[in-house]
Amino acid sequence: MREGRRKLEFVGAAALGAALLVSCAEGPSGPEAKKRFSHFKIVQKLKVPSRAIADMTYAKGHIWLADEDGAGLVYRIDPTTGSVVSSAGTSYGTPSAICSDGTYLYVAHGATGYVWRHRLEPRLEELASFPTGLADVRGMYFYEGTFYLFDQATAGVYEFDKNWSPGRTWRVGEGEEFIRGMTRADGRVWSADWRNGWLNRHRKANFDVDWKFCTLGQHPAGLAWDGAYLFLGELGAGEVYKLDIRPAD
Repeated sequence: MREGRRKLEFVGAAALGAALLVSCAEGPSGPEAKKRFSHFKIVQKLKVPSRAIADMTYAKGHIWLADEDGAGLVYRIDPTTGSVVSSAGTSYGTPSAICSDGTYLYVAHGATGYVWRHRLEPRLEELASFPTGLADVRGMYFYEGTFYLFDQATAGVYEFDKNWSPGRTWRVGEGEEFIRGMTRADGRVWSADWRNGWLNRHRKANFDVDWKFCTLGQHPAGLAWDGAYLFLGELGAGEVYKLDIRPAD
């Protein structure tokens, strides 16, 4: 790990207090990995049926979870209990990212670079598909008329309008992050770095990572924001943490 990056994380830990442990600066493979703690208050821990969480989003009062195990499923999860309200397979195969514009559900198929539009209710009906030209979509969200898609192959975020015409592109962090899920929460963009075990917060002006927060698990994947709390999945554990990311009084 670069010395400059290590120093930044140490200063961050000192400034934020003991809740963010310096021991997690080496990532999940570090010698003190078992002592990791979440910086944010964990309001609730939900058990979910998926141990292969690809991504999550929040829409119509539920968490929608994309499972990349086998042929893949999309689960509709009760955010208070973690129980499955419904589930559906897709005609196109394993989902790799998921988001909603409030009316429809959009699911990315990373192997082809297509994004599929689904009707949320009464069932997850496939309505249309859109080519993105991206090689490995691993996170996406919708904000103010624009879709933002993260492509792991180029470590970049790509903008698309409602008609799926491409717009600006952005570089993400140092390009070392292995992101599995992005969302906009509390006025900021957040991403889950599953390989390094970080919850990333991005700058308001671009997608540079301005802070890395330790996570309770070691392989975070999938993020969903319900307007008050941030839901963070843990790959391989079948768990979703409900986090209070608001600053302490």
